[in-house]
Amino acid sequence: MTVIDLHTQHERCGHATGSLRDYVTTALEMGVDVLGLSDHTPMFAAAEDHALPRVAMPKSEFPAYVAEALALKEEFAGRIEVLVSTEADYLAGATEPYARELARYPFDYIIGSVHMFEDKDIFDTSRWDGLDDDELPAVKARFFRTVADCARTGLFHVMGHVDALKGNHPRLGAVPAPAAADEMLRAIRDSGAVLEVNTSGNTKQHGGWYPETDVLERAHHFGVPVTFASDAHVPERICDQYADVVRVLRDIGFRRWTVFRQGRPRLLPME
Repeated sequence: MTVIDLHTQHERCGHATGSLRDYVTTALEMGVDVLGLSDHTPMFAAAEDHALPRVAMPKSEFPAYVAEALALKEEFAGRIEVLVSTEADYLAGATEPYARELARYPFDYIIGSVHMFEDKDIFDTSRWDGLDDDELPAVKARFFRTVADCARTGLFHVMGHVDALKGNHPRLGAVPAPAAADEMLRAIRDSGAVLEVNTSGNTKQHGGWYPETDVLERAHHFGVPVTFASDAHVPERICDQYADVVRVLRDIGFRRWTVFRQGRPRLLPME
């Protein structure tokens, strides 16, 4: 079985533990074939060097992050393929600073994620205060359309945790929003990006994966490629539930992972 994991964090972001080397050596011990180092970008749209210390690294630290990741890629070549990446925020109307800064570095791929939605962090439980259940489909649809807008920027190779709004709202996963889900999936496909299957939902109230199985089935219908993402914030979570994800995806009909080398997609067998 080809084992990959394209989404990991590390200590620089302020809410994960372990060094980049810890993630690489742990992945090597686990028999991982392809590992992506993809910590959060700094908040490039903010004026401050370190706008959100518990969310992302300072701007001034980003060159050192990339340099260390590239050095590990070279050091471990031949034993494990290390891909150098970063997870960037999509903020409507504020993509230019990200595009400018990310273009300075030789990334293998870039993950695009929506963490701020309608002026609140997606995991902020206060967003649900006073909201009736009959309003949930419209909220979920607006989130999916925001992810679609993220894909349409063309800045990203991988779309991160596309229904993570459900993370701290256990009922939201089952709320239907099929038209918006289809719009999002077509936007991802048409942008040339891929959909990550992210197993970090189990670290939130909702549990499970991002996205829901019905979204994965729709993704297969629309021909959206997929990749695997543990979104590990501790080295021990690398490839968490990997075999389970492979089994579900193969049952749906997927047979290949997509990974990226210097921005170019490569297909790898799931097993």
